[in-house]
Amino acid sequence: MRAIYQHAASVAVWLGLQNNGSETAIQMARDLNSCQSREEVMALLDRPEAKEHLEYLVNLFRRQYWWRIWVIQEVSCAKSAMVYCGGDAIPWTTLDSVCDILKRVDSQLRSLFYTHPSYIRTLTHGGPRGLQLSRYSPHLSAPPLLELLLSHKSKKSTDPKDKVYALVGISSSRHTFGKIDYSLSMKEIYTHTARHIISTSQKLDVICVKQHDIDQFSLPSWVTDWTRPPTSSGALVIGLHHQVPPFTASGTTPASFQFLHNGYVLRTKGIVLDTIRTVGMPYKKRGPPSEVVPLLEVFHDWWNTFVASFSNSLSSQVRFARAISCGSWSFSSEDEYAGKLEAIFALSDQLLSDSDMLRLDPPSRSSTMASSKERLSVVLEAGQMMNQRRLFLSRSGFVGLAPWTAAKGDIVCVLLGCRSPVILRRERGHYVLIGEAYIDEFMNGEAMVGLRNGEPVLETFEIH
Repeated sequence: MRAIYQHAASVAVWLGLQNNGSETAIQMARDLNSCQSREEVMALLDRPEAKEHLEYLVNLFRRQYWWRIWVIQEVSCAKSAMVYCGGDAIPWTTLDSVCDILKRVDSQLRSLFYTHPSYIRTLTHGGPRGLQLSRYSPHLSAPPLLELLLSHKSKKSTDPKDKVYALVGISSSRHTFGKIDYSLSMKEIYTHTARHIISTSQKLDVICVKQHDIDQFSLPSWVTDWTRPPTSSGALVIGLHHQVPPFTASGTTPASFQFLHNGYVLRTKGIVLDTIRTVGMPYKKRGPPSEVVPLLEVFHDWWNTFVASFSNSLSSQVRFARAISCGSWSFSSEDEYAGKLEAIFALSDQLLSDSDMLRLDPPSRSSTMASSKERLSVVLEAGQMMNQRRLFLSRSGFVGLAPWTAAKGDIVCVLLGCRSPVILRRERGHYVLIGEAYIDEFMNGEAMVGLRNGEPVLETFEIH
């Protein structure tokens, strides 16, 4: 298939019939491309009809075509492509450039769609941009397999084996992955994929990718299930691999690994940071984006848990704000962190006035109170990273976010060759991987300091 699309003079992309404002959406794409400056784009988006036209563009960028795993190579290998929808036609490059144009005015998009942050993601990363070969190395003709799997983990396939097999042939692993064998079980294919990525990259980053709490294929805990979670499972978790620049918890160390028991057990080495002492309520986003009361209740539980062990000082507020955002809030001024928290507490005062969870005084540092729109935007922004996680405090005082299934007594460690700290649980003489964790003090190689001198001590883990 790759060869066919590489040699085609042009590839025709058929999105379907004209509906849901598709004609207006395509015209909006043309208008955005005709703008000569950022100011012209801003002026276009200031028009009264702009919000509705962008919503039509969201509809267009969410059509079923964009979610199919097999169409990635159709477009990535094409010399040129034309997109057709009903009676309209637009060059692929024109439609694709819309994402870059809108990224440059993301502040205006946030103002227009503050109750629907997913719309902004669709406009800047969806549609044609979602079929970009790799969002990590966009200029590579054959990116690493893990990059492709991460870039397209939300895609759909009739056969779940194709979530891997459809990408191998356009990756740098196409000659080393091994035979494409549909007679193998899902457990065999996904475990082989994890072993292959670890062996070829000398990194353990692949074990941090967690899409499911459903054990549908009896996979080892360190092996990723690449199938898309069912829509009933709520909002998708945003993994720490989205961080730019990437986290480097293990510094530049290569992974230490062996595969035991027919390749289903991972033996590796790392540094134990601490043990979890306390956990906050788990948060799992369900319902419409604007439904924030459950999120605010979890936020207050986390704040109360945190303040029970730490002061309500400005430095503590910074620590808490960085933790709940998994480091995505990164400001030069401490007051900006306090302002984020104040916006969340202000919205809580509006919506949780009868709640006994407001028993602790919230921080109050910001000189100007945010508008209701800005408050809601901050809450939804925090909720994206809080989703499917829970706050934890360790015995020696570390604060972080862990998978929502983490529990008191779990071990927090940094494994060699792994970009994020992980949570492990000891069970019957071995370990089970719970998932990646965010700990502000240990995201950029801090745990590795002194390793060459024999401090701290490396421990061995057999993860089942």
